[in-house]
Amino acid sequence: MKDVEKKILDDLEPVLQSMGIELVEVNAAVVKKIFNIRLVIFREEGIALKDCEGVHKVVQPRFELLLESRDIALEITSPGIDRKIKGNREYRIFKGKSIRVLLEDESEWISGRISEADAETLTLSAQDGDRRIQLNTIRKAKLDHTMEAR
Repeated sequence: MKDVEKKILDDLEPVLQSMGIELVEVNAAVVKKIFNIRLVIFREEGIALKDCEGVHKVVQPRFELLLESRDIALEITSPGIDRKIKGNREYRIFKGKSIRVLLEDESEWISGRISEADAETLTLSAQDGDRRIQLNTIRKAKLDHTMEAR
């Protein structure tokens, strides 16, 4: 994570959590002297347009102070139903959601619901029981909306 993205994450995470929203991802880049910032937000009940508007109203002035600029292009979005997990902190954020995981030394995806997650391990609940997985052994992971109706 770039320094400016970490700075944004550290500043906004507690603010958004107080609104009942998790900050999943921050992308920031400067293009032609304009700060382009993309925030991915999540709430268990789902993200609606009004949630994105509310977050925009709260964070826009904070960015102007934090980045000392008024030239900011801000995009706020939900993670989507088939999001690829991009960092270990996302397992905690998506606790209770169904995911598919591909481990380093395996060729078959493992499916289950995230029942626990910490900085080092993930516990998946599946029909055949719980499975603890070391995060450093995960090659790929993504949300799996096909299991949500079950």
